[in-house]
Parts: sequence; structure tokens; C-alpha cells
Amino acid sequence: MSILSGEEVAKYVEGVGRDQIQLNGVDLTFDKVYKIVGSGKIFKGDVMLPDYVEVASGADGIYSLDRGVYLLQIREKISVPLDAVGFCLPRSSLVRMGVDIGAAVWDSGYVGYSKVLLKVDNPVLLEKGSRIAQFILITSERKAELGYRGRYQNE
Repeated sequence: MSILSGEEVAKYVEGVGRDQIQLNGVDLTFDKVYKIVGSGKIFKGDVMLPDYVEVASGADGIYSLDRGVYLLQIREKISVPLDAVGFCLPRSSLVRMGVDIGAAVWDSGYVGYSKVLLKVDNPVLLEKGSRIAQFILITSERKAELGYRGRYQNE
């Protein structure tokens, strides 16, 4: 197993600008913000997601986010190769502001415009399209025969 270089990761992320390519990954930007409302459920044979309400930005594209949990719609399309697994980590500037990013593992073969959790512990201003997370790919010991086929494929 190894971590791919940013140049290599960029081959699997559609819509990446040169300034988003880092040494060990690619910076992701966001397009929309959603507030999580209501509750969800995870049972053995059933998953029900909570409702999401889109948060409006100001006319200048700035979101003023109070404490709480939100979903960010990632602007770039991710395509995880069959011989890798993807991870998304917050940019250090967000962490230093009291804001964190949470994301599940992106399995081999996943394709889509994913959403990530944004946990705001300290109010923050975010501009639409700004870089909020770094996406990395780690190679697998074996190439998957069948890629991800879950409910979030091609979202």
C-alpha cells in the first residue's frame, strides 16, 4: 500500500485546477451547503437519511455558518480506481478555526459528486468554491474485481 502523489490523484478527480494539486492529494472545493434537519436511522436492513435544507449564501457567495452540522456538496467528480481507496481530510486552516470535515471511506470503483460532513464548533465564513478538504488515494493490496455498487454511486 502507498499514498499516491497529488499529480496521480488529479487523474481521478474531474474539474481540478492546477492550484488544487498538492504533494499528496488534491484539494476539494464545495458548491452547496445543506443544513441537516430531523433524524435518520440505521437498522440492520434499512437506512433512512434525515432531511436536508439548502443554506443560502449571501449575494457575494459567502456562507455565514453558525455552530452545527452541515453537508457540503463537493464540486469535483471523484472516480476511485479499482486498485485504490479514497479518504477525505480537512484542510488545516479549517481545523485551526474550530471546523472539521467528516467523510466515509470512498471505496474502490466509487464515482460521483460526493457530500462531506462539516462540523462547525466555532462560527465561520466560507466562500462558495473555496478549498475545504484534501482528497487522497491509497493503493490497495489487490485490485477489486467489482467496484462500489452502493446507494451513493453516481450521486
